Amino acid sequence: MLKFDSFYFQCPHCEAWLEGRNLKAEMVNQAILYSDGKVLNDNYITTPQKMILCPSCGHVFWIEHPVEPLITYEKPDAEVYSWNTWRFFGISFSDNKGKLALINHYKTFLKKSHYEPRNEIYLRRFLWWAYNDLHRNHQHVRLKYLLNGFMSFGVWHCNRKMILEGEKLFIKNYKDFTDNLKRLLALLEKHPEEQIDLELPEIYRELRQFDKVKELLEQTGSRTYFTSEMLRHAKWKDARVFMVSG
Repeated sequence: MLKFDSFYFQCPHCEAWLEGRNLKAEMVNQAILYSDGKVLNDNYITTPQKMILCPSCGHVFWIEHPVEPLITYEKPDAEVYSWNTWRFFGISFSDNKGKLALINHYKTFLKKSHYEPRNEIYLRRFLWWAYNDLHRNHQHVRLKYLLNGFMSFGVWHCNRKMILEGEKLFIKNYKDFTDNLKRLLALLEKHPEEQIDLELPEIYRELRQFDKVKELLEQTGSRTYFTSEMLRHAKWKDARVFMVSG
């Protein structure tokens, strides 16, 4: 079971109290890393959520550098909205409707306002991950995951159906996916300090520019399991997100 440290903060518009949670550092060792940089620990994303949609008044605000008195680690003597009411805007990852809702949240945020580069990078990176969530863990559709005893037939069948449906939705939204990636790529190349390790070659791979992937990885100067796997997928001309470790 994962362990969290709770904290509490107020909406700057209506002053409603919300509960937040920080995953304890010692629990992150069990994390799953994906090629797009997303890290999950028991299905919980380890990257902090900076954009909040208040469940009380619908106001959207950022928390990037939490400080007192906005943030407190003592539970206030007032009604508090639980973490699940605002975490990823209250959507459910258990079906594709929830995943599409998350995509639409990020697209709406990006259309409504202009952001400084680091904030736009944050939103476009999370939009990238949200699109990939439609077919993340695509390897689980294979029969070997049932035969090897990784999951029961019922769980495998339900997961397979959802992932294959998600793949169709991903293809349907592919132009929006690539438009977002191209904008993210331009921002990251202009602001290299905001890049995550191996993020650029992965973006080029998912944009199907496989020769560019090889060129960038050759410039890294060192070969790791991650780079080897990325090269292997580029050689196969496979642009789908994949699990690196976990």
